[in-house]
Amino acid sequence: MQTVTRYINDLNAAIGAAWNRFWFTPTTATTLGVLRIATGLLAIYAVATYATDLERWFASDGMLPVSLIRELWSGQRSLLDYVPDGLLWPAYWISLAVLGFYTLGIGGRAMAIAATLVTLSFFTRAPLLIGEFEHILIMLMTYLCIGRCCDALSILSRFQRSARTPSPFLLPPSPFNTISLRLIQVHLAIIHLMMGWAQLAVPDAAWWSGEGVWLAAARPGMSLVDLSGLVDHPRIVAAWSHAITLYLLAFPVLVWKRLARPLILILGVCVWTSFAVASGWVPFCLAMLTGLAAFIEPRSVK
Repeated sequence: MQTVTRYINDLNAAIGAAWNRFWFTPTTATTLGVLRIATGLLAIYAVATYATDLERWFASDGMLPVSLIRELWSGQRSLLDYVPDGLLWPAYWISLAVLGFYTLGIGGRAMAIAATLVTLSFFTRAPLLIGEFEHILIMLMTYLCIGRCCDALSILSRFQRSARTPSPFLLPPSPFNTISLRLIQVHLAIIHLMMGWAQLAVPDAAWWSGEGVWLAAARPGMSLVDLSGLVDHPRIVAAWSHAITLYLLAFPVLVWKRLARPLILILGVCVWTSFAVASGWVPFCLAMLTGLAAFIEPRSVK
């Protein structure tokens, strides 16, 4: 019994140490800085696309009045719900300014939270206009609010390097940076797994037969290049489709292996780039590529 008890205690201590090491080992904000810049640019793009039809969508007499949204999505709220029509454009430009400050790393965690709320407000105010890209983007921005994403690759970090007395400006590694990265990594692994599972959930679906990429590329006006020539090469299309499915299923397992991680990340770049070319879903693929950067070690980025 003493041997069994000792084994259980050692196992518990090992699991606890591994858990704490995985989630709470202090790390620098270098990787978070890369993610902040990428998500900031994507958020600016997402909000900027509303400019051409801002009043048409968000005005009180527009196509998506607040009453309609609350009727269809009970309990859903947005900061734009409380903006009168006369202040709609000022609120829009202020939102872009907030996202610009966030991208530059000005304002610290408070600005990261403000940028996330601003972006989320546009998405929740017009839920009929959003898709997979917006969900991935807001997930990344939400988790970046936990870490100190403005500590690196920002105006503040440049000021640190130029300061003659660095001690007051040194920003040490923080466990919050690690928590932020781990949440993004775990969530992204689950997303890959669920996408792969969805492709195989229906045996008669196009991804089983190897036609998934062709159906994505055959939609009029969506593909970035003309892929009509692939109609005579079904084996290439099938290999392409099955490679994407295999990558989605392998990612949640192999990305945690240190030796396999570089290969799976390189494969991820190839998969999402090729899928962007075939499907035309460029923003979504860019958001997924941004998420892959969370698996790059901060020291490697530095």
